[in-house]
Amino acid sequence: MLQDLPALKQQLSKRTMREQIAERIAHMIQSGLLRVGDELPSERELAQMLDVSRETVRGAVQMLAAIGMVEISQGARTRIIGTEGFGHSQFADATELSRYGAEDVYRARQLVEGFVVREAATRIDADTLQRLAGLVEAQDAMSEDPVRFQISDAEFHQLIYRAGGNELLAHFLVDAYGYALAYRRVALLVPGAVRVSIDDHRLILAALAAHDADAAAAAMNRHITRVHETTLQAMTLRPEPPAAL
Repeated sequence: MLQDLPALKQQLSKRTMREQIAERIAHMIQSGLLRVGDELPSERELAQMLDVSRETVRGAVQMLAAIGMVEISQGARTRIIGTEGFGHSQFADATELSRYGAEDVYRARQLVEGFVVREAATRIDADTLQRLAGLVEAQDAMSEDPVRFQISDAEFHQLIYRAGGNELLAHFLVDAYGYALAYRRVALLVPGAVRVSIDDHRLILAALAAHDADAAAAAMNRHITRVHETTLQAMTLRPEPPAAL
């Protein structure tokens, strides 16, 4: 019986990771990052983005399929079909920020994200830098695909938030990132918009790799200011939240 303990521990660890990835994908759906009708990237690409095995991604997607959030089709990409069923996520609910104005959210994000990215520049380790570099490199192939880019973009920002070393501030920023995502999708449909964000990411990454806190904060501030301005433009053009694209 004792001989089975290592295998049991490994099985529990895999199951826990599968559940964590299922929760992360569910949060992408419930926050509006992914919407009904969207297709998930391939297992291989999702595994690379989230830094887990393809087996873990497959198990997570199967969990979501079982509760009716996604549909798995042979020979086709997995598609989002529902937003309910997973229960309460450990992540903050981005809809709670919807009662605040865009300017308030932007100013709060400016202050908090500026501090967090400064901390990240001093704390970030080689593994995290490598993951960020891998994400940015993969984003080069996403300039015409806002859905795939947004998944990678969210992971890019969350890695930086976690690298800052303050879990509470990281959770707040995940919440703030989710503000007005429907409009952000509209903004990313503008030709060249995704490419501009990728270029911003390269500058942020370079500053983090140099452990230059001032440069990292300045690069992040330029990026979130650009995101704010283009989101406001999308809100002006479409005062009502846009339907699924």
